[in-house]
Amino acid sequence: MKKAVCLVVGGFVVVCGLASYEFGVRIEQAWTALVPLVAQVWNIPVSTTHYTRGWFSSTAETFLELPPALAVVLRAYVLPRPTPSATPEGLIMVHHILHGPFPIGPRPGGIISLVPMHTLIISALAPGARGSSRGVVATATLPALQVSTTVFFHGVGQSHFVMPAFTFPASEQIEAHLVSEGLHGDVTVGAHGRHITGSLRAPGLQVAREDSVLALHDVTARADVSTGYRQSSRSDTFVRVGSIVVTHRPEAQATWAITGGEVRATASAAGETLQAVADVQLDTFHLADMPHGPGTLHLDMRRLPTAALARLLQEVAEQWQDAPDVSRLWMHLQSSGDLARRLSGIVRTSPEIALTQMHLHTPDGEVHARLQVRLDGSRLRAPGDLPQLVQTMDAQAEGEAPASWVRAVVIDQVRKVMRARSTLAALLPPTVLHSLAATISDRQLQSLVEHEYLVLDGDRYKSKAHYAYGQLFVNDKPLALPALVQ
Repeated sequence: MKKAVCLVVGGFVVVCGLASYEFGVRIEQAWTALVPLVAQVWNIPVSTTHYTRGWFSSTAETFLELPPALAVVLRAYVLPRPTPSATPEGLIMVHHILHGPFPIGPRPGGIISLVPMHTLIISALAPGARGSSRGVVATATLPALQVSTTVFFHGVGQSHFVMPAFTFPASEQIEAHLVSEGLHGDVTVGAHGRHITGSLRAPGLQVAREDSVLALHDVTARADVSTGYRQSSRSDTFVRVGSIVVTHRPEAQATWAITGGEVRATASAAGETLQAVADVQLDTFHLADMPHGPGTLHLDMRRLPTAALARLLQEVAEQWQDAPDVSRLWMHLQSSGDLARRLSGIVRTSPEIALTQMHLHTPDGEVHARLQVRLDGSRLRAPGDLPQLVQTMDAQAEGEAPASWVRAVVIDQVRKVMRARSTLAALLPPTVLHSLAATISDRQLQSLVEHEYLVLDGDRYKSKAHYAYGQLFVNDKPLALPALVQ
């Protein structure tokens, strides 16, 4: 009897071992085919830099190259060592792959499961750069994002990811640039990788720069993305933020803050154009030392050329690395012709952006605004001509707000500009500075009313503007423009 049991157990072990090896061979084949497929279908620059297959498990390493705009942020806050400008920067992903049908090896949280599965992948993600001679080089000291992915036999994959709380840099002698309370979430990928759902929660994040501090709390997000052959891609996204606070130094009080913000967006892509609709809701919005809210806005975007937009952002990001100054960047783009060439590609599809409604409750009454901008690609004659590109624009805007609220906001902005630009103004008592700012603001507002750029209707300011093909009208009154836009 014991001999029979031993034979059965031994046979089972041999079968499982052979099955695990066979699964490893198939996993390697699938991995080799899947990574390029993901890069093609989702237009993601990801590649495998290393793969080693074992009997019961395998190891792999992939590199996700980030767009230049994100790489700039990564370099500013995360990468402690400078990397050559030509070296791609992104995310290094190290994977420990446990072969099915019964994966053998350490699992996240020490959980033991007898559920058969195709494979279990334990991954760690960290910022890094692709080396010029061998593989990728880790360059950051942040904690790695830990991801546990289960791939079932019917092709569905489920992932759970966690990043612990951290402070960067960790030294107590250096002010922290990043303070994170961690994040966690889940992602489910359907068979063939064409339907993805995910959720994320980040309790808190603080980003500090030389002149400002950004703090976010209680961020949650959900996304549902699908794509397919000969079908338009579609995504539904929901994001809620408990609070966003921006403080400019040396001010101790927040410059502006949002409490209870929500964004619901739906986007679809057909070919190289994007259609998107977004609804934004704000519970409370603090501006000019006054609480506002609730507020809502509806945004509609049509025929946006995704590839042309990506090229424009890449060009701007690359130039920003060489000249991190707005005026110098604008002069370079304008003189080199790069800006006009990139914008020509955007105008061709006649994109349109419409803020169909914006409503904000203030202590003095309601604020309403509307904006619509359309670029007429049929009027594009000579690509690369910046003045002619501006004349393809047709834009309309109108709004109204309580006069007392407009006055308070203008006074607050004038006071801040005076303190920032004048040493004498910074030394004045707050009441004196406020009185001076009020005098300047009242003169400016009165001048706008006298020239009919603002209409004072009872206790509300109203204004509307229309720009069409080189001509601007404010309240039906023509307004002279610089030669660039005529």
